[in-house]
Amino acid sequence: MSGPPPVPMECLKGILDIVDVAVACMDLQGRVQVWNRASEQSTGWSREEMIGSTADRVVPPSEREERRKVVARTLAEGQAAGTYRRVRKDGTIFHIELRMHLVRDEQGEPHCIVALVKPLPGHGVSLTPRQKEVIEHIATGRTNDDIARRLVVSRRTVERHVAAILDRLGVENRAAAAAVAVAAGLAQPKVTPTEDRAGGVLRARSP
Repeated sequence: MSGPPPVPMECLKGILDIVDVAVACMDLQGRVQVWNRASEQSTGWSREEMIGSTADRVVPPSEREERRKVVARTLAEGQAAGTYRRVRKDGTIFHIELRMHLVRDEQGEPHCIVALVKPLPGHGVSLTPRQKEVIEHIATGRTNDDIARRLVVSRRTVERHVAAILDRLGVENRAAAAAVAVAAGLAQPKVTPTEDRAGGVLRARSP
């Protein structure tokens, strides 16, 4: 009794293009065989540019040796995971969560490596100069009214900037925006005054 028919390749490509995770498939020599739409969107490199080449072009030169070690670990252990830096086509550096899996053929022999990539929230996000000012104030705990007074703009203008920042960072509220911005290096962490007991001087320190 024959098994089910294989899934058509075009169907598989269609499935990969609707998932929100960047998926890349490489042969055992490291050449890219599959580069889905999320991979294009996150890196700026099209599948036409990536197919047949290595993924080194999306890895900062100083970290390519580390990538080779991750690939070697995947080949040896079947999988690997971690947080790494990547570079977009325009040169922007961003951080990712990476999971690599070794795929074997029906005889159990190594066939290819699949990489699943998710950009970390906020990393590589581009903000306008004014949005950078606003997120800095949000990260220090200031209200919209406080920010409006400091920037000499209306409260409504600040609200529009805040809404745009939330959208770009992919978060739902100011607290999340502050946390993501600080983690991504877009803003400095909030500092709180503390008393230096030895000298009785108030100083600022990160919580």
